[in-house]
Amino acid sequence: MTNYSASIETTGLGLNHGYCLDGDFVHLNADVSLTEADLADGGQWHLQLWASVAGFDGLALNGVKVAELALQPTPGAFNVAACVAALPPAGCAQQVMALALVEQSADGYVRVRDLSVYPTAQTFFQPFMHGAVSCQLKDGVAEIAIESIASPRAAENVSGTLALEVWALAAPYGGGAWVGTPVASLVLGTLAGGTTWSDCHYSVPAVTANASAALTVMLREWTPAGYLTRDYRNLPATVAEAPVATVTVSEKLEKKVEKKVAKKPAPKAAAKPAAKAAAATAPVSVNKASVGELAAVKGLSQGVAEAIVAARPYAKIDDLVRAKGMGPKLLEKVGKLLKV
Repeated sequence: MTNYSASIETTGLGLNHGYCLDGDFVHLNADVSLTEADLADGGQWHLQLWASVAGFDGLALNGVKVAELALQPTPGAFNVAACVAALPPAGCAQQVMALALVEQSADGYVRVRDLSVYPTAQTFFQPFMHGAVSCQLKDGVAEIAIESIASPRAAENVSGTLALEVWALAAPYGGGAWVGTPVASLVLGTLAGGTTWSDCHYSVPAVTANASAALTVMLREWTPAGYLTRDYRNLPATVAEAPVATVTVSEKLEKKVEKKVAKKPAPKAAAKPAAKAAAATAPVSVNKASVGELAAVKGLSQGVAEAIVAARPYAKIDDLVRAKGMGPKLLEKVGKLLKV
């Protein structure tokens, strides 16, 4: 961060700013101005990159926070440039992107001080589920059927380890972090760019889901930040012989991928899964779990879960105190539910 002018009157973003996606990371750069008056209360300042299908209205944030960069609260005008972890939204829909200058006061109040919306929509090329998707729960087993799972990336771009997870949520999933009950899970393996697994059928152990829950099938990928949700389907919880629900993804991206993907046999479900969904009460890894999985731990808020992910890695559980919002008392309360 280089200070180039201390004579300013307004806090905000300068004319020059932008972002560049690079795999699991994003390069951020921006001209920023901070006045002495706005720094007087000792708050924390961040640059945040956001993605929203609906777009942005004024300074209101919505959608998914893709990346965040902490700023040194120095009065004046300066340029900042850094590469940070990217947490893109799940799904294949085009996203409106915006860069926000955000202040968090000492009492936790968050205020957007400036917001710049980019004119070109962003498509995140991620593994996704194509066509009909269904999940039926019966006698402790989840029967999952997916027409195909494809990767629109370049041929040499092999995915991280892919996994399917079924969650029971209080409301339909909309991307980003979530809180819910894990129902079933299965590790699939890696998928090369430009290829697809077809006619995918899996039978995996499952726990009982509340009949009124919003059942969500998630396709997740292992990244340097842990497992991230790449695609999802919201389905009604079904038991016994209940009808199967189906949902399709963006037709535009599907047609684009269909032209270039090569078909491969779908990975088979392991006869004896290494980990069962019923083991969800086991300690959650602070180095590998997603924000949603951490937020599902009793006593952890979504904000603290995000702070834990942002401060990775940890050598021991006691190191969690460096995550924002994780004090000694909270660590004592939830420490037994976590592991490195």
